[in-house]
Amino acid sequence: MKKIISSLLVFLLPLPLPLALSLSLALSLALSFSMSATASNVGTMPSKQAAVAVTKALQPDGKIRFDFKTIPAKGLKINTDGPWSLELKSHPGLELAKEKLGRAEFQDAIPGFSLLAKPAEKSGKVDFKMVVFVCTAEKTQCFRDVHQGSINWP
Repeated sequence: MKKIISSLLVFLLPLPLPLALSLSLALSLALSFSMSATASNVGTMPSKQAAVAVTKALQPDGKIRFDFKTIPAKGLKINTDGPWSLELKSHPGLELAKEKLGRAEFQDAIPGFSLLAKPAEKSGKVDFKMVVFVCTAEKTQCFRDVHQGSINWP
């Protein structure tokens, strides 16, 4: 840091005073913003505040049950007040009653979503996007987390 400042002084000294002051002010502001951004990232929450675990089970009637379970990061809890959603995007060979589930279909017991699907083919892949909500125990901070992925079936 000292090396940068001494290099800047050597550059600024031959300049006229008003220009040197303007440049030094601009540089010091830029340095302070870049340093504060770095310092503020230390100790922050991870980029994902929750994980989604997907399980599948073949039912006696030939359907597949998919459970999308939310697992909050350490120190966080599920927030059931948020507008949760699960969207199943591409799913060739898999018949679904609904492609988009919302807060009304959220199951506290999982916590997450459960759905039954009827396979029209022996195997395939389904793409999903799930929006989850978690908060600190005191609910002083809450986070919306988006998870996207694919599941192979059966």
